[in-house]
Amino acid sequence: MIKFLGISISVLLCGVLIKDKNRPIAVVLSIAGACILLGTAVGEIREIALRVTEISSSVPSGAEYIKLMMKVLAITLLTQLVSDICRDNGEGALASMTEIVAKVVVIALVLPLFETVITIVSGLVK
Repeated sequence: MIKFLGISISVLLCGVLIKDKNRPIAVVLSIAGACILLGTAVGEIREIALRVTEISSSVPSGAEYIKLMMKVLAITLLTQLVSDICRDNGEGALASMTEIVAKVVVIALVLPLFETVITIVSGLVK
């Protein structure tokens, strides 16, 4: 955890110092910092993926839903990253549109899950 915080603070300080003198370099530094942070989190992501694989193999009927949840989680995390980078660089409208498109994609992904839930509930009610 301290490694992540150290990287974030270092990139922040460098970005703040450079932003007034050379804005494009500060933008590149911000994006590079985000990529470095993601790179350092790859080990954690692998552990999560292995654990989710173990869980889904123990519950074969739920594997499809676990896979769906992981897709939705990945979409939301990447959307948050891209939106924050857009906002940091003064592109608030682009950040908002990115979030809206991601929400539409998530809704399209979870529609089959809603259908399944509605089918189960209507079967219980009858």
